[in-house]
Amino acid sequence: MPETTPTILTGVATRGGTEPPCADGAHVHRRGERVCAAVVDGAGHHEEVVDYARHAPSVIALTGMAMGGLVALTTAGRMADAYDRPPHMSAVYASMEPGHPTGVHWIGDCRAYGWDGQKLTQWSTDQTMGQWLRWNGGKTIEVVPTEIAATQDNWARLGLSQATEMTCRQVEIPEDVPLVLLVSDGVSDQVPEEVWVELIRRHETTPQDLADALVAAAEPDTDPETGKPYRDDATAVVLRMSSAH
Repeated sequence: MPETTPTILTGVATRGGTEPPCADGAHVHRRGERVCAAVVDGAGHHEEVVDYARHAPSVIALTGMAMGGLVALTTAGRMADAYDRPPHMSAVYASMEPGHPTGVHWIGDCRAYGWDGQKLTQWSTDQTMGQWLRWNGGKTIEVVPTEIAATQDNWARLGLSQATEMTCRQVEIPEDVPLVLLVSDGVSDQVPEEVWVELIRRHETTPQDLADALVAAAEPDTDPETGKPYRDDATAVVLRMSSAH
């Protein structure tokens, strides 16, 4: 029986940062024509965080396939209590299936983006202290200057260990957005948007090439305390709906 090309093509890439070991993780699971994927980003590089990052992505992707994204995040979140020091970890999950919008669930500051063929859109909203300071009571606040809020963007207020139906966020990306990207902040913070667009235009039909290119494009920042270059762990999952479906 001849092999057929999957309706959804995928790519996964991780690049460790300047401070090992890597505390990012990713997993993609396929059942029939549906694909579920997860990216996680741990805070710090302690042994517990690195171990959690190895296990949580597959738990999220497989549980999501069976029971949905909210149950997936809360289930993986309960695993944090198995460690002496419960790790802090952001996570984003997506489920893509032909004929349906792409469902996205997240907690923390891992992100989901969509590319409709012309425009890159961020579909998730970071759950950081900086974002909380910008938005309070349903509107932007002016009490805290923008430049001060920006200094708090590296502080994720919520993570998997706090995952509940009240803390997890969700969104549906329309079916006509064929390319969905899940990334850790090592990509979203350290790859300029114009580079994203350039790489997407070059590799949008080959998800693995795009995932590899995105993590390779992460440029180091200068650590304000040490003056040394610092590059975070960078992870990308790319889901591409074939035009043939």
